Amino acid sequence: MPTPSKLIPKRPLFAQRGQSLVEFAVSSTVLLLLVGGLVDIGRSIFVSEALSNAAREGARLGASFDAPSLSHPHLFDAEIKAAVDAELAAISVPASILKNPGTTCPSVTDGNAVHNPPYVSSAYPSAANQPWLYICYNNTPGLDFTSPATNQAQLDLNVIVLYTYGPLTPIVKTQFGFFRLAANQHITVQGS
Repeated sequence: MPTPSKLIPKRPLFAQRGQSLVEFAVSSTVLLLLVGGLVDIGRSIFVSEALSNAAREGARLGASFDAPSLSHPHLFDAEIKAAVDAELAAISVPASILKNPGTTCPSVTDGNAVHNPPYVSSAYPSAANQPWLYICYNNTPGLDFTSPATNQAQLDLNVIVLYTYGPLTPIVKTQFGFFRLAANQHITVQGS
């Protein structure tokens, strides 16, 4: 009587190696897509936080009051833009494009009077990874300061940074396109 091991034919060893290669190819594709998506999500959160920091720093500088001279030496477009751009440069984002004069306050889609998000699509940059800066003085479209403003205590200063985020992963970019990020900061100008 034959032994059981002789009755069961053995498979060739090279067939097992081919199966493993196919399984690895299928699973690694899914794994790479997940990792790429996670990298894009993490990067978009990082950029969103950096935009918030830039808007906050610009608004904080613009709202400062110099008590000895009783003036607002930084309450004008160039100073606020410089503070925002310094924060953006820290994370290698290009300098913002100032949309003042002309469009000082971007249009909103829900009709709020204080120019908070959501904004209309045309208010965002059309090219990816380029920030646009709006400086909205006292929530009044058209009000613009090109030199240090005087007698502006208790004015509402709203610094808005809009950004069109372009994902790094090609499949995320083709499936979802670009993401629009908005950061705005309201601060009341100090002084009396």
